[in-house]
Amino acid sequence: MSVGEIVQHLAIKVFEPPLSNLLDDLRSVPEVLRIPILLIALDTEVMMNGMLGFLENSTGLYLVDTIDALEAISAHKTADTLRTIQRIMSDHGVTVEHFRRNVNSGQLHEITNFRKTHGEELVPMAKQIDGEARKLYIYHYHSGENDRPEPVFDLLETYLEGRRVELVAALESVASPKWTGSAAVR
Repeated sequence: MSVGEIVQHLAIKVFEPPLSNLLDDLRSVPEVLRIPILLIALDTEVMMNGMLGFLENSTGLYLVDTIDALEAISAHKTADTLRTIQRIMSDHGVTVEHFRRNVNSGQLHEITNFRKTHGEELVPMAKQIDGEARKLYIYHYHSGENDRPEPVFDLLETYLEGRRVELVAALESVASPKWTGSAAVR
């Protein structure tokens, strides 16, 4: 498998055991595997639930780590956007942990919205975050050569290309050879 194919495979399998178990403590995962997992989690969560959904989800607890991962692969524009979102939250006295506490205090399977979960006073902050998030590559549709979205997953593949052996070893250490398809990823 190419590095791109490994990343695609990882994107499909990261939310299933045994890899989903890593999401509980990503800081203990080797960097070569942690970085793609963080970026896949960001991409998936923002695509499915928007930036506020990412911040409310347990993967949002890794906001700083995600910014660091983006910097590591040279996705500076995306990292800057997340830093701005982090600053917006800070300006309103809010942390990701604050979001998680509010979400966790709700009832299981409860149908709710941001206003009900976090309060009316944070709605202006949510609007600011949504506006800033529109700068992300996920939402960025270019109209010309000078207006291109940052190629985050191309940058990730370039970053991992020289670390392929280490990436495969990390995958094999946390997943069964059957899952990784050892022969296929070599």
